[in-house]
Amino acid sequence: MTELAVSARGLSKRYRIGQVETAMMQASRRLRRQEKKTIWAVDDLTFDIKEGDAIAIIGRNGAGKSTLLKLLSRITEPTKGYADIYGRVASLLEVGTGFSPELTGRENVYLNGAILGMNRAEVKRKFDEIVEFSGVEQHIDTPVKWYSSGMYVRLAFAVAAHLEPEILIVDEVLAVGDAEFQKRCLGRMSEVANEGRTVLFVSHNMQAVRRLCRSGMLLEHGKLVTEGDSESVIRGYLASVGRTDDGQRVWADDHVLGDETCQVRSVSVADDEGVPAAAFFSSRPITVTLEFDLATVEPSFTAGFDLATIDGVVVFRSYLTDASDEVGMKLKPGRNTIRCTIPAGLLNNGRYLINLRIGLHWIKWIVYADDALQFDVIADHGESLFLNDQARPGVVAPILKWDVIESSFGQDSVKAPTRLVASP
Repeated sequence: MTELAVSARGLSKRYRIGQVETAMMQASRRLRRQEKKTIWAVDDLTFDIKEGDAIAIIGRNGAGKSTLLKLLSRITEPTKGYADIYGRVASLLEVGTGFSPELTGRENVYLNGAILGMNRAEVKRKFDEIVEFSGVEQHIDTPVKWYSSGMYVRLAFAVAAHLEPEILIVDEVLAVGDAEFQKRCLGRMSEVANEGRTVLFVSHNMQAVRRLCRSGMLLEHGKLVTEGDSESVIRGYLASVGRTDDGQRVWADDHVLGDETCQVRSVSVADDEGVPAAAFFSSRPITVTLEFDLATVEPSFTAGFDLATIDGVVVFRSYLTDASDEVGMKLKPGRNTIRCTIPAGLLNNGRYLINLRIGLHWIKWIVYADDALQFDVIADHGESLFLNDQARPGVVAPILKWDVIESSFGQDSVKAPTRLVASP
């Protein structure tokens, strides 16, 4: 019989929503007999995860994925139900989980090893491998509070993946790393899974899920919708996000996206005539408009978006700073509107997501919101749709320039092909 790594029964987590109450506010609410507003982030989950499984936990933003991982990592306690964990757990739920900013990288490696229950000799045996994987050799004796977010997450992942936990829990923090590091991380998680250890992986990148995980769980509004092999769960997820927006999304004052530095008001996609829509022909340009309020204009401020396919593959990222310095200098305190144009003939057939990326360059993210808006592209290449009955392969489908040119070699230099004749 296969041993279990995780066994959950009726696992639930409830959070209060709204502002923190003073004693007077609490007394006033009780006099009015108003109940506290609550939300079930995780609602009555029952499941088993077998030892050695690589399982994906997928769902929309707010589905309860990160809360579930926090419960399984013992970061927070359940409101109801329980989960039995069989084995040593290493979790990477956000950049630098478990790191002390005042300690050096070297000291944090040993600290995390101790937290995982490893002795100094075990950590020392893996130390060089961890540092080499993270690529922070030159800064290993520097306090991690001086690390960039990329260095932070590289070292944190290296520690979590190399200190031989029985269960490795990874939230989608790998977006901080570059493409080469993400590739190494997925490779390392594959090695961990192949060694018979258990991996729980949260990601919106369905390609990464397909590569790493054999099975999956789909969450929606805190509930377990389906579980099974990864392909069937991915199909269920894509069907659940089978919506398109009307070309625009607005955030109200009581549901602000951002912080005191920048608050997003709206995002929209429109045709070249400025009309918001949910679908566009590939032969026409598409404009993406972002409206936001700035408290002050910071020199390091930048705003933009990732354009991704419906299964999480990023097509490209574009920032306001891609434009000339004069464009960025036009920003002002208060309401600002910026617009980006996706050229005609670039995108292929399919559904695309606008993932908002706003922050202070190399300092912090202000908004890192996936699936802020969706739209469809219908490939027509400027011709009748009846001439495009088969979609081209590829994420993009640009119409490139082709021509027939004269050979650079003279006719005299062209040799006739040699004919091979069998001997009699």
